[in-house]
Amino acid sequence: MKKLIFSFLIGILLLGMTACGNTTAAKDVTANFKNSVFMGDSITEGFAVNEILPKECVIAGAGATAGFIYANIDALVEKKPDKIFIMLGSCDLLMPVDDPKELFRNDLKKLIHKIMEGLPDSKIYLLSVTPVTQSALKEEPRYKGIEEYNQLLKELADKLSVNYVDIGTLAQENPDLYAEDGIHFKKEFYWLWLERLSKLM
Repeated sequence: MKKLIFSFLIGILLLGMTACGNTTAAKDVTANFKNSVFMGDSITEGFAVNEILPKECVIAGAGATAGFIYANIDALVEKKPDKIFIMLGSCDLLMPVDDPKELFRNDLKKLIHKIMEGLPDSKIYLLSVTPVTQSALKEEPRYKGIEEYNQLLKELADKLSVNYVDIGTLAQENPDLYAEDGIHFKKEFYWLWLERLSKLM
């Protein structure tokens, strides 16, 4: 009986140590982004909703496009971040216009130029549009255009001399971390996201 109780107590102790270790690791990752800002739509907003990053580090909202988020540049400039991570495109490709991709290109180019003007010393990272699940694609066929938008992002990043980061691979490697709608993600995905970015910075 004593052995059983001892084993149980050791198990609890080890579990506590693991939990503390995970918390420390999480803090270490977020510390890399204490003077960064993430801009985007509801996917990016998940950093704040899931309390991964402070709200002041996130400028994002449901339905945000490159055109709509332009209105937040003054708020961004006031924060004076060292790094700016931009993930847009998921909502842009659904815009009800004749050529949503060209609109996205022009709006994003305008957005980046304005950011460069107000924050010439900040590093800008363009993040890829994350893929959706097959069920989400079946519901909204326009998501087939995601790869085209990512190619656009790569070309624009190269042309404007900013960084491009592929987050899509991370999503494909962790299909179990998609939310029920097959578009957004569970809380755990955001930790992996930050870890991936930390390695590239």
